[in-house]
Amino acid sequence: MDLGYINARVRAWKGEFFDEEDYKDLLSIDSIDEFIVSLKGTSYGFDLEEAKARFSGMPVTAVFDNGLKGNLSRTFKSIWNESPSKIRELIRLLFFIWDVHNLKTIIRGIHKGINPDEIYSILIPAGDFDESALKELARQNNIDGLIHILNTWDNPYGKPLGDGLSDYLENKEIVNLELALDRFAYDFHLSLLKGNDINTSVMRELLRDRIDVSNIITLFKFMESQSSYQFINYFIQGGKRLQEKDFLELGGYEDKEDMLNRLISIVRDSDWREKLRTIDLLDIPVFEEEMDNLIRKRYCRQAVIYPLTIAVIICFYFRKVREIKNLRLIGMGKESSIPEEEIKRYLLL
Repeated sequence: MDLGYINARVRAWKGEFFDEEDYKDLLSIDSIDEFIVSLKGTSYGFDLEEAKARFSGMPVTAVFDNGLKGNLSRTFKSIWNESPSKIRELIRLLFFIWDVHNLKTIIRGIHKGINPDEIYSILIPAGDFDESALKELARQNNIDGLIHILNTWDNPYGKPLGDGLSDYLENKEIVNLELALDRFAYDFHLSLLKGNDINTSVMRELLRDRIDVSNIITLFKFMESQSSYQFINYFIQGGKRLQEKDFLELGGYEDKEDMLNRLISIVRDSDWREKLRTIDLLDIPVFEEEMDNLIRKRYCRQAVIYPLTIAVIICFYFRKVREIKNLRLIGMGKESSIPEEEIKRYLLL
């Protein structure tokens, strides 16, 4: 597979990322309105202007959020359109996580009876589902309707949701549906990876890394949950650092510190062990971001070592998502008058 052209394009786009000095300037801005104005001369300008026109009358934070979402979606579409056909199936495996994210968001919204427009407003059209598809899914009145639409479209996610429907109707817990999505998504997409060429191998390793992160985060979240769902059903097969027997053993711990220490002794990867030693057990969302950053660093190193592989696109993907999160954090901070140092503490640099 010749990735020379798309990788050259991606490297050019990487030059538009903000560096630490840029973030210092952005953090020094007083208000969200000034912050948005400062972004108009960047690659975000077009999307922010478009969002301002499309969402006129909405709060400035909502317009800003939609501008960022539009930029993310447009960027990913550009990667897709610029990529040779033979590599697109691999790129789809990079983006499928957004389809799972959107379906989970829709399921939670339907379950809680949230207005379809509110559900749609927080969806991100960055996977296979475009804006019109997401609007159609978000306007379903119940989970049955959601599954029916997916099956009508021959979308593979209809099956795992259908399999978990009876349990949901009986227990009114959405955890089974969410877990069914996660397990199916990783199993399905791993099964699509045939062969051992370098690009396929890199993507396979990425999926396995993501599975490991998901399983580790689940261990800590399960301790805080009140779900009646059996613990073993939370485990996702396919990772390489944590086996099912390890997961079950760790799930038996009642103290988080004890479980963390045992987890560190089980995981053999030195980079992961080091990251686990720095975990803040009181701030799991931040830990999730740190684990994502660990994965990003791995593939950005590979992008340097193997500059003609899909690792270049993977590195760009993680950096783009990270930048969007940083800009959103700064925007929210400016709107809420959060001190600059407090915002800076949560930036992903």
